[in-house]
Amino acid sequence: MDLGNNLFVGPIPFWSDGLVLKYLNLESNKFTGEIPLHLCQLENLQYLSLARNKLTGTIPRCFGNLSGMRNHDNSRDFFRNYEENIWASVKGLQLMYIKITLEFLTSLDLSSNNIVGEIPDTLMNLVELRNLNLSGNLLKGQIPKTIGDLKQLESLDLSSNKLYGRIPQSLTRLNFLSYLNLSFNSLSGPIPVGNQLQTLDDLSIYEGNSGLCGLPVSTRCNVGHGDDSEGVWFYAGMGPGFVAGFIGLFGSLTFIRSWKLAYFETLENVYAWLRLLVELNLNRLRRKVFE
Repeated sequence: MDLGNNLFVGPIPFWSDGLVLKYLNLESNKFTGEIPLHLCQLENLQYLSLARNKLTGTIPRCFGNLSGMRNHDNSRDFFRNYEENIWASVKGLQLMYIKITLEFLTSLDLSSNNIVGEIPDTLMNLVELRNLNLSGNLLKGQIPKTIGDLKQLESLDLSSNKLYGRIPQSLTRLNFLSYLNLSFNSLSGPIPVGNQLQTLDDLSIYEGNSGLCGLPVSTRCNVGHGDDSEGVWFYAGMGPGFVAGFIGLFGSLTFIRSWKLAYFETLENVYAWLRLLVELNLNRLRRKVFE
């Protein structure tokens, strides 16, 4: 059902429980109020767009139960008898899907509203999603760490919200991702490295997140952002450890009177050498941190 690009106003109307819908487009209207929970009863939905309205409130957690976006089954035969072409906002573009490609159109688009709250972790149950667009809202909190469970995702747009914290490492598991937009949030920390994410090197992806570091942005990550900080403790403890081992190994020499004097002289020289080695390594780490 395509009711997009009209002048409908007021709250989104109630849809009958017995209505079997695979495609519902309500975008570019003037709907107001919160996203109604009864939309969750349209569990066969494969495509839902509420983009470019005036909706408020939070994203219903029950959206995670939309089985049309969770299961790849024979219900997609519905589109084999569908003769109309469908326009959809995917990968930052308006794309036309024809009959033979409709089965690949699995999309949730809530962009350009006034939706608040956090991204529900239940959305990560929609493992057949190929397009997720939550951009242009007032969402806060962190990107769910389980975002990598959406393994079929090809397009992810979370731009222009109030998201903060680190970009989850699990994002590197999205092997089909070809469009990503995280711009204009308050994200910070190192940008994850690995797999398909390495091919998405457009700087605009991360624009407006001054706290991010690492490629492709120009800000380098210092030692404190990663596990390299463990190296400071390694070198700090290396000296005492070596000295203790040296004493344990050669301590018996102290009981031999003829070697006693030579032993302490050697021990003093070794200790001085180890102390110098530790100081040199610590200085090297300090330079790396403040570069």
